[in-house]
Amino acid sequence: MHNVTRSPSLVPGTQPPVGMLRLAANDAPEHVRPDLLREFFQRLGVRYDVMATGREPIAIDLTLRRLPGLQLSSGTLRGARYLRTRETTDPTEDVGLVVNPRGSMLVRQCGREIELGEGDATLVSFTETLDTAHRAPGDMLVLRFPRPQLAPRLSDARDCTLRRIPHGTPALSLLTDYVDIIEQEQAVASDDLQQFIVSHFYDLAAVAIGATRDAADMAQGRGLRAARLHAIKQDVASNLGRPDLSVTALALRHGCTSRFIQRLFESEGTSFTDYVLTQRLACAHRILTDRRHASEKISAIALDAGFGDLSYFNRAFRQRYGDTPSAIRMLARQA
Repeated sequence: MHNVTRSPSLVPGTQPPVGMLRLAANDAPEHVRPDLLREFFQRLGVRYDVMATGREPIAIDLTLRRLPGLQLSSGTLRGARYLRTRETTDPTEDVGLVVNPRGSMLVRQCGREIELGEGDATLVSFTETLDTAHRAPGDMLVLRFPRPQLAPRLSDARDCTLRRIPHGTPALSLLTDYVDIIEQEQAVASDDLQQFIVSHFYDLAAVAIGATRDAADMAQGRGLRAARLHAIKQDVASNLGRPDLSVTALALRHGCTSRFIQRLFESEGTSFTDYVLTQRLACAHRILTDRRHASEKISAIALDAGFGDLSYFNRAFRQRYGDTPSAIRMLARQA
């Protein structure tokens, strides 16, 4: 059975509210999947004509996330040619940064075409007819921006559509990593945070496409820096239990200097060492207060959290939480 999850009812020709919409149609009979896609996008004032290629089954599993001034579309769309046109006379001029995470994607618009390899991207116009075909696995990511808001940041806004942005372009890599982090953390709760995140996406997109000098300078101090910091924090979280976690190892993995990473954490009023210590203590505290780990030795918990010296762990833990690890565990059991 197909699944459609959406925000409050949408009127064609209007922008949907902040929220999430999803179309998961792969459990429906294949012959009805094109109709489900048409109905889904018709509510957004968009018409999709779906023409099966016959090479592989049609697969449709899309999620649309809306933030103020930005829409993120991700998922799977393959097994057909998808012709996108506008149903309304809405004058909004939107553009989309189309990223091809895996497989290959053919994009046609205004008599031109480009084939995106794995990890490549290009900018398209959503005011013009858009023809795409995705080959397996058919993964896709599209960031939709209002053109009047993005264009002033671009060095050549009039001639930047359907130009290849190669896989490995630093700003593009940071942008896709940032999308993954935001989706995993679901960090879109407050209005202030939403605006903060959206400004970073504008910075990263502009630099990937081709930013003006002023926009690039602003991005270096804002969007690019934030994306780098998010990616490094994610790396720290993934390797927290490794005693050899160091700023030098992170710098090698992220293609930057140790001093650059240190400055990123200093901009938040902390240091790399203090941040890692705080995360390790928090990890140990979570395990100690979890009844499922009640029989686990404190020394083992400290080791799993990345502490090689038990005495240092005990001192740091008491300084942070005001009591010993064993006392904190006992209080949690009594709660």
